[in-house]
Amino acid sequence: MRSALPGLRRGAVSGTPAGVKRALGAWCGVLVLAFASAADGTAAVSPNASLTADQHASRFLAQATFGPTTESIAELRQSGNNYSAWIDREAAKAQTKAVDVLVAERNAGRITTSDRALNRRARTQVMLTAPDQLRQRVAYALSQIMVVSDADSNVQNGGDGSSSYWDMLARNALGNFKTLMMDVTQHPIMGRYLSHYKNRKANSATGTRPDENYAREVMQLFTIGLYQLDASGNYIFDGGGRPLETYTNDNITEFARVFTGFTDASTNNTGTGTGRTDFPSATQNYTDPMRLWEGQHDTGAKTLLSYPGARKVNLPAGQTGLQDVSDALDNLIEHPSTAPFISRQLIQRLVTSNPSDGYVGRVAAVFVNNGAGVRGDLLAVVKAILLDHEARNTALLTDPQHGKLREPFLRVTHVLRAFKFVNSSANPIPYDLGGFTENTMGQFPLGSPSVFNFYSPDYEPPGPISDAALVGPEFQILNAVFAITLPNTFNTLISGANGTGSFRLNLAEQETFASNTGALLDNLNLLLTHGTMSPESRAAILRAVDGITAAMVPGTSTLNQQRARLALQLTLLSPDYAVLK
Repeated sequence: MRSALPGLRRGAVSGTPAGVKRALGAWCGVLVLAFASAADGTAAVSPNASLTADQHASRFLAQATFGPTTESIAELRQSGNNYSAWIDREAAKAQTKAVDVLVAERNAGRITTSDRALNRRARTQVMLTAPDQLRQRVAYALSQIMVVSDADSNVQNGGDGSSSYWDMLARNALGNFKTLMMDVTQHPIMGRYLSHYKNRKANSATGTRPDENYAREVMQLFTIGLYQLDASGNYIFDGGGRPLETYTNDNITEFARVFTGFTDASTNNTGTGTGRTDFPSATQNYTDPMRLWEGQHDTGAKTLLSYPGARKVNLPAGQTGLQDVSDALDNLIEHPSTAPFISRQLIQRLVTSNPSDGYVGRVAAVFVNNGAGVRGDLLAVVKAILLDHEARNTALLTDPQHGKLREPFLRVTHVLRAFKFVNSSANPIPYDLGGFTENTMGQFPLGSPSVFNFYSPDYEPPGPISDAALVGPEFQILNAVFAITLPNTFNTLISGANGTGSFRLNLAEQETFASNTGALLDNLNLLLTHGTMSPESRAAILRAVDGITAAMVPGTSTLNQQRARLALQLTLLSPDYAVLK
């Protein structure tokens, strides 16, 4: 976890390693019951740091996909765990699209509209089953930076729009950051969510000014952040010890003028209103990039951010709208703060909450220059993140400051993929997660309560983590409710023949191991904790599973089923699984 003021965190660590470890591990009160044999239910555990080649592969896949499977581990092992080659193969795969799922269902006559539930199910299908797992996993990370949310009625009622937005993120996830930002800016769902759709230029007669919402968030959240950063992601301070801001209200006003004139994609070139300068009449379009209607674009000169090396601080009058947008995005993307700001968040979403200065700096340097003079090469950035020694070095497994709390949705996809989910629903797009919702997990992809995501990248959980000047973003949605509802929903998925929603698990492989508890735990350790299961957790789970007798098994089950189910449930409750090391 990383300090909210990165420039202050190094040398300010006061929390004990054991305290941080306890905070990471004690994610749920149920742990006290599950590991009641321990004297202290929140006692720190010591991760195993000696991994087999299979376990190394599993750990890598936990960072790079929606969860390792027996098959994906075997595939990676066949290449000798050549992670770089695996990334290249992933990048070469054709993109799987959520919109294609919706279109296929409509063409087959199984659906007629695309509501929020169907969009969510289409995206869930892609995340769980798509062959291009790395692309989709990075899209998931980007969706928590360039946020849109179907909690907003403009998105919720936008037909295929939210799935189209996801597909746009996936298309660009391993591409170039400038192209990504152009596509984010022009996407009709983002336009409606941050209100630069039909954003009109200033009108002196009516006293109206352009909407500033997107202009603010494209700076604060999507590119440069609030405060100036050095190359390693630390704040730059003024003489009074205050972090220097990256932009002012005047900058917001100027950038708002850039993002004027966007409207629905259409072929109608006849403006409306006095002078025919207002937006043409057009059918609402939620999937095709917005067009720039010059009649409502502010064509005056504009002032952008000034910093050493800035290419174009002043935009001349009379440029086309898209040229203004392109220049403005270049101004933001080339700002010195953007590379470390984006790099740090991608590291947090994929590997660890508190990357070192060196880790951020190394990845940011690749963002600035991929080795061939290209800025914003996201494939190179992702490769730098996943191949860095802070991602791969097992010596860090025992460092209590390394790793991240697994977010709830990724725990769900991980379990479903690892244990060969069975989908029993006959409904169109049968990927309903049932009890796994915002109300039980605290999150759902593209469903955050605001543009600020489900949690802040700088959130400091009170207690040992905050005391150690570290951050733990995912802890922001861990509360007394979700700490119970998430494990309970997992229990429903695991323990019953009907599972939850469209899903139930296929634990046949685990049941074959159940007569040998050690072998069963080896299997769960490979698939869920990637070889890092601590001796303490292993011993506690072993005692509990071995304690099941035939007399305790209900008539609808078998001894091996009960042993496999309990072992899985307790592993999911363990601190070893709660934290991805």
